[in-house]
Amino acid sequence: MPRILIVECKQEVSTFNPNPSGYEDFFVRRGEDLFRYHRSVRYEVGGALSVFDAAPGVETIPAYGALLITSGGTLAGAAWRRIAGEFLAAVRAAPAVDAVYFSLHGAMASDVEFDPEGYLLAETRKILGEDIPIVVSLDLHGILTERMLQHSDAIVAFHTYPHVDFHETGQRAARLLLRVLAGKARPVTAKVDIPALVRGDELITATGLIGQSIRLAQAVEQRPDGLSAGVFIGNPFTDVPELQTYAFAVTDGAPEVATQSALEIADNFWSNHERMQVPLVSLDEMARIA
Repeated sequence: MPRILIVECKQEVSTFNPNPSGYEDFFVRRGEDLFRYHRSVRYEVGGALSVFDAAPGVETIPAYGALLITSGGTLAGAAWRRIAGEFLAAVRAAPAVDAVYFSLHGAMASDVEFDPEGYLLAETRKILGEDIPIVVSLDLHGILTERMLQHSDAIVAFHTYPHVDFHETGQRAARLLLRVLAGKARPVTAKVDIPALVRGDELITATGLIGQSIRLAQAVEQRPDGLSAGVFIGNPFTDVPELQTYAFAVTDGAPEVATQSALEIADNFWSNHERMQVPLVSLDEMARIA
């Protein structure tokens, strides 16, 4: 009976917000409280649980969740250290597991750690070792760092903005992880860095130009060797060193296909990126309009 550990740590920050986020701003849930909450809402963990619960012989182990639903200021150093300490203590205290599902955001930042998600993945690897498969779900506003890729086996990202696929993203991550556990997939990931930060109505995936890139990513996932693909447009307000746009593709043991797919998605995005902007006016003009 394979055991899957489930952990969550999610916050999106604006480093330009002068008010830091604190520990008390998070909903912290441990053990079964984590599962009780997520079985009542349609976020990523709930989506993953719906898949794991339906898989014969799979046991899910709830560890820890720290969730701040709304965007906030940079996470204060003391709060980050406490959350990271509790998170990793829960991983250490868990029984032996065969795999891990991480529900993360990607645009979290502390004044003492620019890449909290990468840190948590790296430290979890130190605890569990390199042979335990880890699949991560992320917000498409996340910043896909090298450390995050180095310490996970595969990533899955939202396909929609406004976000309406929280639950479905968790399901996609869970199905991918089960394939890896069953020995039916050997994920390889390709990432393309795109030097752009974009905003505006063209990022509405149902109607905007970015929908072209997302549909290319979804087509990759429909291929027999496709596991995951998408675009991270980043969060321009999370001012950290690796902030930019990224295209990525994850395939089953096919690095050339992953690279070609990620490049195709990136090329499509680049062809449209100059139209993905919001016209800005001065504060005086905004006051006059108001």
